[in-house]
Amino acid sequence: MNKIAAIIGCSGCIGILFLFPSSASATSKIPMTFGEVGHSSATAVMSDDVQQLTKLSAKFGFLPPLDWKLAFNEKRGDMTMAEFVPSDESLNNWSRLVCMQGFKGLADDVEPEQFLNSMADTYRQHCQGQVIYQQLGSSKVDGLEAVHGLLGCTSMPNIHSASAVIETSFISPLQGEMGYFTVISDDDDVYLIHKSIRTDIFTPDTAPITIDNYRQFMTQP
Repeated sequence: MNKIAAIIGCSGCIGILFLFPSSASATSKIPMTFGEVGHSSATAVMSDDVQQLTKLSAKFGFLPPLDWKLAFNEKRGDMTMAEFVPSDESLNNWSRLVCMQGFKGLADDVEPEQFLNSMADTYRQHCQGQVIYQQLGSSKVDGLEAVHGLLGCTSMPNIHSASAVIETSFISPLQGEMGYFTVISDDDDVYLIHKSIRTDIFTPDTAPITIDNYRQFMTQP
């Protein structure tokens, strides 16, 4: 397994959380707010690492609504991750998810398009239906290079690993999963951001996010 594949396989913030089992039932114990990015007057603030991820994500149109929560965040070596879901949902049972990851020092090893293609390959390893992958081109914001794409699976398992709050492992019923993905690169680091939804199982012809409606999807809560 090459370095890129190893990072993607361990990071898991693709919506299919079993690629990163430790996050399957974890929840941040610290109240969080979007106050540092101009959205809330609450007193608790996010960690510096999560603030950096949310500010970068906002530049490319990814910022969770006010009524969402930071369900999980972790810093592991050179990787920082934050996952947001609606306030009444959890990482074991979500319908919508915004995930942000930063990988320090990876920019010399992989181009954004290569990273996104590797994400699609990882999806193919776990999808039990058909993978939908459509590149949407590139953009540049504040000197940051980014590539964008739609990625999903018509029938995806959601595996929950046993943990302190889950006695035994189990698999949720199969669902369709689809998301809008952006991979960003600066001189040193690479960032992966995506907004995904889970729905009933669908077909490639009935995918919930398409090239015709993804902009609308990104503006919805």
